Amino acid sequence: MENNIKCIAVGLQDTGKTSYITAFWAIEKNGNTGHQLTFDKYPSDTSYLDSMATLWLDQTAVQRSQINITDLAFDLIHMESERKFQMAIPDFKGERFKLILQNKTVEEVDNWLKQADCLLFFLSPNPEKKFNEEYYRAISQEKESYQPLAEFTVDAIDEWIQNIELLKYIRETRGNLKIAFCVSKWDTMESKQIDVENWIRQEHLFFYTFVKYHFDNVKYFGVSAQGLDYDNRGKMTEEEVCELTDQKRRAFVSSGKNRDYDITLPLSWLLELDV
Repeated sequence: MENNIKCIAVGLQDTGKTSYITAFWAIEKNGNTGHQLTFDKYPSDTSYLDSMATLWLDQTAVQRSQINITDLAFDLIHMESERKFQMAIPDFKGERFKLILQNKTVEEVDNWLKQADCLLFFLSPNPEKKFNEEYYRAISQEKESYQPLAEFTVDAIDEWIQNIELLKYIRETRGNLKIAFCVSKWDTMESKQIDVENWIRQEHLFFYTFVKYHFDNVKYFGVSAQGLDYDNRGKMTEEEVCELTDQKRRAFVSSGKNRDYDITLPLSWLLELDV
């Protein structure tokens, strides 16, 4: 197959990797989307993808990976040029990457990084907690009520600093890879009326600066794999969401301020196709 490009989906726990892969499969597997990329051939075993897609179609939160997929390959075709590619995307648990931050060797991740040509790097816009509150509460206790501190763990570090440490490891292991940064749950951020890159620059300047000086070829995307927050859908009914699903106008991607319902755009850019 031409241009056998390998991509690895990277991200800490709960950053949207599984949701994106699930939505990609649910939307693109039957073709006829008009999107830049679609499937040329299906993976040999789609049972995992099908089970996750059922949850997505039923508007049920897609669960974090309970298994590690090390050989998931999407054979894709660019609709306009008819050029064919293979995207190999292992959907590792986010915990796997956290082990790296603890200076532990994760052989399967290392092996993939050595083969990877590009990365889909997922980021959470609103981590549930920035710090290990119990640890820092213990630090601030008065001397007379002092108790031994809990063991310091990676969870005590700001998540965006964890992302920098992971990128540092990737830079040292694999070099200057092309990266599509995908900020998940972008539907919760649209009210800010700001494009993704400027939001990163304003809210996480240290992260943005690190990326700028260590990786030459990057692009930022806002991604909403679900299309909405199931627990806070406002006036949107299940029937209306089903209609959007049928119209392929539910999940979306943003690289500026506007929505694009072609969820393949980050992959298209990584494949160096015109987007």
